[in-house]
Amino acid sequence: MKAQNFIKQLADQRKEERNELVISYLTLRNLIGFGGMLLPIALAVRPARPSEYYFGFEPSISDYYYTDRGDILVVILCIIGAFLITYYGYGFYEWLLTFLAGICGIGVAFVPTKIGCDRCLLSVHTEHGGVFKTLAGTGWHFAFAATFLLSLAIMSLVFFTRGDDSAATEGKNKQKAIRNRVFKICGWVIIGSLIILGIYFILRRMIGLDVKPFPIVYVFEAVAVEAFGFSWLVKGQTLWPDGEHYLKKGINMLSQA
Repeated sequence: MKAQNFIKQLADQRKEERNELVISYLTLRNLIGFGGMLLPIALAVRPARPSEYYFGFEPSISDYYYTDRGDILVVILCIIGAFLITYYGYGFYEWLLTFLAGICGIGVAFVPTKIGCDRCLLSVHTEHGGVFKTLAGTGWHFAFAATFLLSLAIMSLVFFTRGDDSAATEGKNKQKAIRNRVFKICGWVIIGSLIILGIYFILRRMIGLDVKPFPIVYVFEAVAVEAFGFSWLVKGQTLWPDGEHYLKKGINMLSQA
């Protein structure tokens, strides 16, 4: 198994060494990461209509669709989705998983949740119900959101940790070992958040559990999205890079050209 991992790692390294667009590839990972981490913050900071029931937050990230931040939600989700669709990775299954995540991210924007406020006058989306109006407010939105996050958790746990870090003691291997630990933490944080939300939804349906005014759905969605974004930033080697940071390396290459 170690020999197979080593051979696969060498093959991946050769792909990057032969790829003249490696800097752009790392930038794509970072753009996905920054987009993910920016989403909950951009929605929640100083909205025009703070929620009166949930300490100023909407019940969930999806509920911001019907506020003055609705366009921000749609734009960021579509950008992240487009980046994920164009991300190929190192093999078919990795591409398939990121492609699925990208489609589901866009699906969250195109098939919004049901309207949770009586008069959402600040939103241009209130009277529309998304691109696919007949699906808005149905289980499709929940399915898109859950599949989006679950796909990204699997990506972080399975594909980002590829390679043998058992001998990671110094230099590049040491950085890879640190990144692998971060990937695993982020992946399990996403899965843990989904499990907590799943239990909450089940209890709310079965026994009418309501933790209002604590915005439990928003909080754990935000935790999961931040973990997803952070894992992609680490994958883009913004943190714990192998040797010289790729942006600095790119600047040096341009200065020498």
